[in-house]
This record gives sequence, structure tokens and C-alpha cells, in this order.
Amino acid sequence: STGQTKDNELGEMLREGLEVCRKTVTDIATVIVDTGPGGTSRVRTGIAFANGLAYGLGVPVIPVSSMELAGRDAGIRFNLPVITSVKSIKGNAYVGLFQHNELTMNYGKIEDTVPCLTEDLSAFAVVGFHRKTIMELPSLQCKTIIDSELLYGNARIFIERYEIFRNRGLIFPEYVRPITEQTLPE
Repeated sequence: STGQTKDNELGEMLREGLEVCRKTVTDIATVIVDTGPGGTSRVRTGIAFANGLAYGLGVPVIPVSSMELAGRDAGIRFNLPVITSVKSIKGNAYVGLFQHNELTMNYGKIEDTVPCLTEDLSAFAVVGFHRKTIMELPSLQCKTIIDSELLYGNARIFIERYEIFRNRGLIFPEYVRPITEQTLPE
């Protein structure tokens, strides 16, 4: 051990962030956390930390999906519905359709999920890991597909549009749960 704190420790990252902002932990009024989907251990660790921090401070924790952020970001930029995708295991993906300020999410093979979500769309933008694959699907060749060139949404949406997320705050005993294929609605 070098005696240095690891950069990836959430507590240390929080401390450094507060220091840069010249704030203390008692200045935190709300905790916002990415519910995923994403790397299982990374998302679950972040959610556990956010839930614990919010509980310890007695403040609300607000769940927001990274796919929703991506959909909002690209939707604002292109003024179109947005298909978002996150890679999963065994050739599967989380695929979301963001339109009318709502995210509908499916889990499965890209070639199965995307055509179902875009059935009623003539044009949409794509965000995420599978952008090129989606654009090349034979079943979508009659649609206008815009490559956003974005892998992820931009977290600035939290700040710019905080009013959208504010009413989602959960106070213990309610808490945030990660998005997994088991937690998606049927």
C-alpha cells in the first residue's frame, strides 16, 4: 500500500467533491443516483452508497436511469423519440424508448427488442453502445435513424431540469433499487 486513498472510493470522491465546492456533508439536501442499467457491481455499489448517505442525512434519494438521461439529452438535441441501449450479458441488451418524457424499457436481443419499440415510429435518434448495430438492422431500413454519436446522456440534465426529478425523492423506509432484467415491468 502506498498510503494514498484509492480514487474510486465513493466516500473519498464525495469528500473531494464537497471540498472543491466548499461545502460540507450537512449542505447536502438531496441525493440523486443512477439506477442503471449498467455494470452490476458498479450500479449496486452506487445505489447502496446513495441510499445509505440519504438515510444517514435524513434527505431524499432520487432515482434516475442513465437511459432516461440519454433519452432526454438526445431528445432535446434532435427533437425526436430516442432509442437507448446498454450492453448486457449473453448477447442481450437493455433497450429503451424515450418519448413524451417517458422511458419504456425492454431486455433481450437487439434484433428483437428494437423493432418492437420502434414499430410505430418513422424516425428516431439512437444513443448507447449499440447505435451502429441498430442503424444496420434490416427490419429498420425504411425508417429515418439519426446517430446521436452519444454513448451516454449528460448528467447536466440533473441540474438544468431538476424540477423533473424533484418529485421522485424517496425517504427511508423507501429506497432506490437497481434496474435489472428481473426488475423491469413485464
